[in-house]
Amino acid sequence: MAVLSRLIGSLAVVLGMAVVIPILAALAYAAIGHPECATIPQDVGPCGYWPRVAEYGPFIVLWGTVIAGTCAVVVWLGAVGVVACTSRRSPSSTDDS
Repeated sequence: MAVLSRLIGSLAVVLGMAVVIPILAALAYAAIGHPECATIPQDVGPCGYWPRVAEYGPFIVLWGTVIAGTCAVVVWLGAVGVVACTSRRSPSSTDDS
């Protein structure tokens, strides 16, 4: 039971990071302003920080979570598989005689 709770806990951390990273990426991308906003306001797209977050954020978060989550789960499954294959187990006490 303890092994299962550790597996679920580590998967929750991996998936949590797969959501947090795209959210931070969306906030960072929105910080990059349009140079045209100084000359032609509102004609080149959203010029404020939060309007850019509202416009680009959902796309970046959705696809970023899908891509980061998929990659994270693949790496997590690989790590769990390596740990399972390399863990020492006591020999079984069954006789085939």
